[in-house]
Amino acid sequence: MIPPPELDSVRLATWDSRDGPALSDLGEESVLRRLVDMTPAAVGLAVPAGDDAASWLVGSRLALISTDSMVEGVHFRRAYQSPYEVGLKAWAQAASDIAAMGGRVEVGVVAAVMPRDTPWQAVEAIQLGLLEGAQRDGAGVVGGDLSSGPQIVLVVTVAGSITGDRPVQLAGSQPGDQLVVTGQLGGAAAALLMLDGGEGSIAPDWLRALRRPRARLVEGALLRCSGASAMTDLSDGLLLDCHRLASASGVGAELWANRVPLAGGLGSMMGQDAVRLGMTGGEDYELLAAIPPAALELAMSTWPEDIAPITHVGRLVVGATVRLLADVDGPEIRMEGWNGYQHY
Repeated sequence: MIPPPELDSVRLATWDSRDGPALSDLGEESVLRRLVDMTPAAVGLAVPAGDDAASWLVGSRLALISTDSMVEGVHFRRAYQSPYEVGLKAWAQAASDIAAMGGRVEVGVVAAVMPRDTPWQAVEAIQLGLLEGAQRDGAGVVGGDLSSGPQIVLVVTVAGSITGDRPVQLAGSQPGDQLVVTGQLGGAAAALLMLDGGEGSIAPDWLRALRRPRARLVEGALLRCSGASAMTDLSDGLLLDCHRLASASGVGAELWANRVPLAGGLGSMMGQDAVRLGMTGGEDYELLAAIPPAALELAMSTWPEDIAPITHVGRLVVGATVRLLADVDGPEIRMEGWNGYQHY
């Protein structure tokens, strides 16, 4: 938290204050860390600020809450996604944070900013996407707020719970824990890349991953019950989100390129770029979990066939860096310029 003597200068800051760095100078990770450091610990929190979701005890269960934003021009473009798909995705990306804790989502509220000339039918379609996304996850939209502004912004806040156990946090793993991911990676990034390039023939599965992702709530709860020591969702790319998971526990990681489950056809279509897209593309909304070695084999052998599969893609190690190897104990792959998505 900011030391008391410095608070007066903070209160006196103006919009054009230039005594310190801009957000672009700091980078997203540093900005988030500074904001979390300013925030005093709330009484009764089971999970401190800075994780995928906040958690606190309510009676015999742990409540969960998280919020996420969907900004026109940043998270979606009208030319690439329909209003219905924008609503559906806004819900899914918020619910994904609850999935990353191994919880269930129960309710959500939506704050929406809409330009004055937005057609009512488009707003109606966004609302339908939100409602059907919530219904699909066994939840409901129970309220919100509507304001006018220069572009569409949806802020979705979701609340849920876990009964009888602690949520899986970003931290909690140790060297030797094994890394698994759900589903397939890189399809959403490939679809966006091809849309930007004016490509007309895009794999339907890639477009679905970009436009209509699903929060892996069932998979997250099962990973928690299987003994996951740490977990997060893959919104900014496997490489960056793996670094966040590992650094939260003060460990390093190895990822194995040949084991990463790439979206169908990505290798043949994208060639050498396929692995990079799978590692850094983001927008996958799959889950990355660390599992103790003793629990890994049982989890993989008993994993249900009717949900997203899990793939063993790496392990946590002593150290502080994330390395990409060709395969288990294989040569290291150079990753210059391989960055996940960051807003600043």
